[in-house]
Amino acid sequence: MSASRNRRVVTAALVAGACVALALTGCSSGQLTQTASQVSAVAGTQITVGSLALRDLKVVYNGPDGYRAGESAPLEIRIFNNGTTPITLTEVRAEQAEAVTLTGGPGGNVSPAPATSEPAATPSPATSPSPVASPSPSPAASPSPEASPSPGAASPSPSPSPAPPTPSRLSIQIPPGSYVLLVPTQGSFLQLTGLKEPLVPGEWVDLVFTFDNGASVPIQVPLVAPPGITVPRATPVVPGGEEGH
Repeated sequence: MSASRNRRVVTAALVAGACVALALTGCSSGQLTQTASQVSAVAGTQITVGSLALRDLKVVYNGPDGYRAGESAPLEIRIFNNGTTPITLTEVRAEQAEAVTLTGGPGGNVSPAPATSEPAATPSPATSPSPVASPSPSPAASPSPEASPSPGAASPSPSPSPAPPTPSRLSIQIPPGSYVLLVPTQGSFLQLTGLKEPLVPGEWVDLVFTFDNGASVPIQVPLVAPPGITVPRATPVVPGGEEGH
């Protein structure tokens, strides 16, 4: 076979391959890829600060209506310690809630500190009232059926109303090379107590995590529906007052 004929065969093969590639490209254009419909399995927030890694932080989904003002909202939190020394979570603050408290039964690697309330003051012994001299009865005076209290005796003061309980300080230790799960279904967990305003799916709460190593981690934690649950959306409104379809 001559060299010119070989060149013609190679050229024809290259042209045929290019046509096949263009045909395949045309067939796939305008179609959704397989990965377009895939959703990440982790719906919460992720953040890493030094040796600390906070993973999949979110407010527990309770339905499309969310939480009303004044209610408590549980949190899901996972904290990893990739360092060589233990680190303790000492406080969590939230702008949209009165407090963030630890609740639930004991869980793995979770050691809540006892409440640090001030001891009640020791009551001083009651002073015996001075005896009041009773006047000598007059022979003509008839005895009264009930003794009237002496004018100098003080009436008993009402007992003061108890002060609202102060949230306990947190003491959740994360050992080195380990992690802590704060999940409602797996033992102890943190929850937002006394929401200051309603919280609906799609919104966030601003939290600040404080650790004993000096780290202060601000993070936004979402309230989202788990994958596979469709949350109804509001009907869009277009200019002119007409509802969009």
